[in-house]
Amino acid sequence: MRYSSASNSSASSSSNPQAGGRRRVMIWLIVVLLFAIWAIITFFTQAVSMAEQNKVLAQKEKERQAADASHKQLQYEVNRLQDPEYIGEMARSKYGLYLPEETPIINGDE
Repeated sequence: MRYSSASNSSASSSSNPQAGGRRRVMIWLIVVLLFAIWAIITFFTQAVSMAEQNKVLAQKEKERQAADASHKQLQYEVNRLQDPEYIGEMARSKYGLYLPEETPIINGDE
């Protein structure tokens, strides 16, 4: 009996290296799978974050373009206010002021 049990233990030990190799391969596959899942999740969360940031950037760019247009318009108005002819034209049209040598022409339509 003893001899037969020893042969059983040697038979089980010969299959044990194969089981250990399979176990190592399975552990390696699990580690690789977990890493791949982590990488995919990280990729998608960063993609969503970048999409949101691109939307904010586009909005800020539109606001900047509107501010630039407003700045150009105001700069144009400032330059026009430097012109004495434009100031005289505004005084005549808005305030009804005329130079002493000018004779205003008043339409009957107004």
